[in-house]
Amino acid sequence: MKKSFAVIIAFFAVVVCSLPLVSAKGQSRDQGVVEPLTLQALNLMLRREVGRNMTEADLAVRVERFGVAFDPNPDAVSRLRANGAHQNLINAVKRAADKLSAPTGKVVAIGAQTPDPFIEETRKVVRDYLDELPDFICQQDIQRYFDYEGSGAWDKADTLVYELTYNRKHETYKPINTIGRPVTRALEDVKGAYSTGDFASGLAAIFDAESKAVFKPAGKERLGNRQTLLYDFTVPQASSKLVVKAEGAEQIIAGYSGTVWIDAETKRVLRIDQAVDDLPKGYPVTHSESSVDYDMLKLRGLDVDFLLPIRAEFIIGDRRQKHYFRNLIHFKFYRKFETDIKIGDDVSTPPQKPPQ
Repeated sequence: MKKSFAVIIAFFAVVVCSLPLVSAKGQSRDQGVVEPLTLQALNLMLRREVGRNMTEADLAVRVERFGVAFDPNPDAVSRLRANGAHQNLINAVKRAADKLSAPTGKVVAIGAQTPDPFIEETRKVVRDYLDELPDFICQQDIQRYFDYEGSGAWDKADTLVYELTYNRKHETYKPINTIGRPVTRALEDVKGAYSTGDFASGLAAIFDAESKAVFKPAGKERLGNRQTLLYDFTVPQASSKLVVKAEGAEQIIAGYSGTVWIDAETKRVLRIDQAVDDLPKGYPVTHSESSVDYDMLKLRGLDVDFLLPIRAEFIIGDRRQKHYFRNLIHFKFYRKFETDIKIGDDVSTPPQKPPQ
């Protein structure tokens, strides 16, 4: 029996239709694990076991069950990311550390957050960016992968290619088909996992005051040739606009947490990693996470650089059923969107073939 589920988030909609499940048998992977995980042990499992006999989702469950024996400071988190950790696992590590520190009398702030001048400047830059973002066209390549064995190893499904038009803050997708390649269908007709949505609105949602996102400094890091400041953020469920919908289940509003990389000089957001928080037990989706990378690009037809997405990644799954899906998305060939439509009563006569 085939299953399908969908996750609709603030700036992307992810729809997944699964293939027949391949069962995996074996002993419990938690057998023998009785102590909190050290940073060394976690990094070893990321390098040696994830992708061979377990997924990051399995590792996140271990962290939630047994805890961690280290402080997830910026250096520790950077090491985890260097070994392939995604946001869902990193969030689990930070939650486990919070639980560990709670009995020690750690002071937790309650009430309105004191404004951070750097975040307030970034908020203004984001607003200006969204107001000035021009209409454009680009090519969107979607490489889709799946894992039905819970090994953490991804099998290639297919590649979808679309012409993405961003016009008046809305996106439309037109399939691009080339002779000799599999047919790319309209998104609404695609089976399997696909993503749609206004990538600008996800950025807007995080920095919208109505989202009541809580920001916490998370260190510094060079991203390419830019020095960035990292901030962890949490958008609570009560003020979230992130919608999660699984086929056969009611849609829910979910909170989410993640990290943003902000250019220390220009206050531009260069990367966003986020993962959904606290999905209800029994819901057909156990986790959903995404990342988007931005860079300054020149639109063909305009002699001005704009901050635009260059790539994105989405991972979604049901850990209990061992159904995992991954989309790698690349945006390229940006150009200015132009229309040249004339409306009138006269109809031009088509050119005639000159006499011989």
